[in-house]
Amino acid sequence: MTRLPGLVAQSLAVCLAAAGAAPATAEPPRRTPSQFATGQHGLTFRVPRGTTYCPLPRGWIGSDHGTVIFLERPRDCGGAGYPSSGRGFDPGNVARINVYYSYWMGEDEPPPAPCHQVATVRMLRRMRPVCQSREAGQIVWEVSARYRADLESEAVLRLVTRPERLSLDAPLFRALVASLRTCSEVWRNGRKSFVVGVGPRCPAAAKFF
Repeated sequence: MTRLPGLVAQSLAVCLAAAGAAPATAEPPRRTPSQFATGQHGLTFRVPRGTTYCPLPRGWIGSDHGTVIFLERPRDCGGAGYPSSGRGFDPGNVARINVYYSYWMGEDEPPPAPCHQVATVRMLRRMRPVCQSREAGQIVWEVSARYRADLESEAVLRLVTRPERLSLDAPLFRALVASLRTCSEVWRNGRKSFVVGVGPRCPAAAKFF
């Protein structure tokens, strides 16, 4: 790969607000690969079987900040924001896992919202609290962790589902979070090369989508 890592981190609120936007040019969702990786932010995880994603539009210009994995197939896809985590889909209440990561901005970050802890899950070698909230009648489970890529970074994973689906979707969310690990990739800038990430190389078969 020849791209240099981006240095712009978008706020999580902006990314997630864009994720439910109505599609501009409708197209069907696609089946997810079995494993996801971002060499730019040094993360990889296993993807639940039978899930789908909305592809980034052809010619999309933006920054790698994650993806959306649909546990329920949306009817249509279309459009994306500047961060890759902001996918357009319809309807906006389908069950999904939002994956977001960015460089950690330290004191520039807003204070975290109070956590209503409902569970714990292993994420990046430590047990982390799962915080529950509600948004527009849906249940949201969120878990986050800091890690090291080329700079200090943060990953935030959110399960967004309806109450009647929680018992079905929660195990899929837990499994995805538990499979998350850091990985490394060699980047080249002309004749120079450098490594982004920590740990083994990101799996060659894993895809960014």
